[in-house]
Amino acid sequence: MKLFTFNLFLFLLLNNFSAFSQDQECIIYFKDGTALEGFGMLKIVNILDPKEKIKFRLTKEEKGDFWDFEDISKITFIGFEMTKTFEYVKTSKYEYPKLLEILVDGEVKLYRSPETMTYRLYFENYNVNKNNFPNTNTPKTNVQNNYLKRDNEEIATCIDCSIIKSWAKNVSNYLSDCTTLVDDLKNYKYTFAELEDAIIFYNDYCTE
Repeated sequence: MKLFTFNLFLFLLLNNFSAFSQDQECIIYFKDGTALEGFGMLKIVNILDPKEKIKFRLTKEEKGDFWDFEDISKITFIGFEMTKTFEYVKTSKYEYPKLLEILVDGEVKLYRSPETMTYRLYFENYNVNKNNFPNTNTPKTNVQNNYLKRDNEEIATCIDCSIIKSWAKNVSNYLSDCTTLVDDLKNYKYTFAELEDAIIFYNDYCTE
């Protein structure tokens, strides 16, 4: 039993939840205004260290170093058909900043949490497997949440974290100074799939 407890603890300690888990060409932006090009990956959290980190190296031959929100503001991944930028954003005053993808940039930014994979622990016949370790063969994709934030705000507002208010209601409350958009949301002119279009409309027509 002690061996199993140790193995279970070790698994939970080392199990990372990651997105962009392989090196890709990227640019990291430091808080002092400088930037570096190289290869990077997102390495999310584990139990021992809840800070979401970026692993970066200048060349693929280097071992690389880990960076977090204390030095880095954002990272942009560059691919053949896509460019994705993840920025450190506070979503709660009780948690460290998280890496969120920027979907819409402007006076109001739309962010989305990256897709991550976790693994459900289960036991065969109410026991551990032959290696005295729980099975982890069942992957589970985490729910991705969306956030809105202005530059002068410290904490981003989640628009689809509540089970009481709809995403459209939360967007309407956040962008209440744009009556045209609020009316369109109330009249279901935007679906959730068109969320980005709604935020782009606000930035284009409802800001000075």
